[in-house]
Amino acid sequence: MLLSRFAISAGFCFLTLFSLHSLPAKAGQVIAVGAEFAHIFERNVDGDYVGLGVDLIRSLAKQNGDTVSFEIYPWRRAQWMVENGHAHILIGPYKTAERETKFVFAQKPFFQDIMAFYVRQGSPPVIWDGSYASLHGSKVAVINGWVYGPQFEAVRSSLNVEVANSLENGLNMLVAKRVDYLATNLRNSDALLNKMGLASKVVTLQPFIDRQDGYLAYCKQACDMLRSRYDESYEQLRVSNALQELAHKFEVRLP
Repeated sequence: MLLSRFAISAGFCFLTLFSLHSLPAKAGQVIAVGAEFAHIFERNVDGDYVGLGVDLIRSLAKQNGDTVSFEIYPWRRAQWMVENGHAHILIGPYKTAERETKFVFAQKPFFQDIMAFYVRQGSPPVIWDGSYASLHGSKVAVINGWVYGPQFEAVRSSLNVEVANSLENGLNMLVAKRVDYLATNLRNSDALLNKMGLASKVVTLQPFIDRQDGYLAYCKQACDMLRSRYDESYEQLRVSNALQELAHKFEVRLP
């Protein structure tokens, strides 16, 4: 009797774990996670999830008869959840070779970011002509878990880098003169600067660091069918001009 109860209990645990890490080939419950990204994935004053990524996934889910739930986490936590099968979709990552070992990326990106350096307004003349040699001796803040494009990543280890735990932290470090440069993207930074009341205190430098495409990334364990269905539905949205309308609504640059 004891063995029988143990077998039943073990079987129940297996089924529970299986349900957490699997998604039916057809309609099902989809869990999408990410960090708070301005205009892509955020919550409004009423606590509702809004942004291009939210509307896009809702459209894809509706076309496929799925229901979808959203959760915002710190960026590394959100990545961990999808990598380990606790969520199905990661909203907005840039594609890198390392990340492709952890996630299955959508066939096409759904937005594009411009990566740039920010400096303090009124700081000493800055020499930035696109050559990273010009940053020698300067402190450069980067955001924990972010990537900035192949050229930047190739020289990152040679720079005097300070890691900020969040973009807000990075902006405060810059304004407080703890760093000389902040590497970030225009979309997130401009929105947060306005929110923090710091827009007049910083300047964006050109040339830009790079352009990065943002994707939906899927869990590797059980999301192949989900990704395939959503890739097909995404293409329909793109061809029908619905994606362009959503991007215009949220003031997001398309690839």
